[in-house]
Amino acid sequence: MIFKDKEKLSPRYIPDTLPHREKEIKILKSLLWDSLEAPSRSFLKILQIIGDVGSGKTVTTFRFGEDFQKEAIRRKINLKHIYLNPKVHGASRIILYRYLVQEAAPEVFSANLSAEELLTELIKHLQRSNRYLLITFDELDYFVKHSKESVTYDLTRLNEISPGRSVGVLGVVFTARSTKFQERLDKAELSTLGAFPIRFKPYSSKEIFDIIYARAIEAFQPKAISTDVLEYIADITAKYPVNGDVRYALDLLLYSGTLATNEGAESVNIEHIRKVMNATHPSIAEEDILNLSEEGKIVLLAIVRALRGAKSPYVSLKNIRSTCGVVCEEYNLKSIEDIEEHVQDLADREIVDIKSLTSIGISGVPTEALESFLDSLMERIKFGLSKS
Repeated sequence: MIFKDKEKLSPRYIPDTLPHREKEIKILKSLLWDSLEAPSRSFLKILQIIGDVGSGKTVTTFRFGEDFQKEAIRRKINLKHIYLNPKVHGASRIILYRYLVQEAAPEVFSANLSAEELLTELIKHLQRSNRYLLITFDELDYFVKHSKESVTYDLTRLNEISPGRSVGVLGVVFTARSTKFQERLDKAELSTLGAFPIRFKPYSSKEIFDIIYARAIEAFQPKAISTDVLEYIADITAKYPVNGDVRYALDLLLYSGTLATNEGAESVNIEHIRKVMNATHPSIAEEDILNLSEEGKIVLLAIVRALRGAKSPYVSLKNIRSTCGVVCEEYNLKSIEDIEEHVQDLADREIVDIKSLTSIGISGVPTEALESFLDSLMERIKFGLSKS
């Protein structure tokens, strides 16, 4: 056997310890931990985390949030950490606030309430019941790019709902890949968001090795993968075009281990890594596919099939629409009416490129590698779909 527990390589697995993000967690503690000294007298704190894809923003904020919640419980404070991600929970203001209230205080949730009313009822309930929240809002840049609505203004001005007393939300932590999204915000939003983000630098080769070594111990059987193979993956991941994206390193571990298992090998070798590299690309990680809705996966599969059939870097929206109908029929699913919106969503997620309605393709994949990449991607997407 190659694997001991392949789920330890999943993007949804949150390790207990995070190598090379101890400094950033310490900064978060220095800014938020004192709120637990007297939460009823603590006011909302807003933090920004900026770092490129795969730099550990999500896993760090999630780990910190869970530790913050545990510390609050240890101090007999009724606090909950709520994680919001518009890519996962919905890229509209009302859907996100509904999720927030259902997670934080389901007893006051009503589908009839507006977005503003949901926040107001949540704050009132927190104050009445002496309960508290820490909110992590991941992928803020995606939301700003995808939606014309504003959440930054709402969530950074919660204190204004009840001036002069704690609103029960001790902190809101926003993450984004860069500060470029701020160009779309108005002055009021920028003012409340703050000008001094915590920056996550890309991981170095040595740091990537330490991270994947710790994961490999949990995921693989003893002697199923060597340090030489891990060093090879770390070196590849640290260089262009991956640029330190640990998600790519974890995907290489997962797919290479799967390939070795399928071949009946006793361990993962560098040749397994090379084979997987020829069929994958850092532009689309496993996490990107997991975070898509079923309709999003179908539209992406339609784009892949259209590209595969055309043997071209780009296809038209008309071609995608036609192929999507075939895919829906194959999987016994209702036809998708808003295909254009899903294609735009894939572009906002930086999975596809839209040059025009007749030129839509997959981000960042060289033409010469397109065919093998599309074959592999097609299987990954289909794995996430099931025929009804």
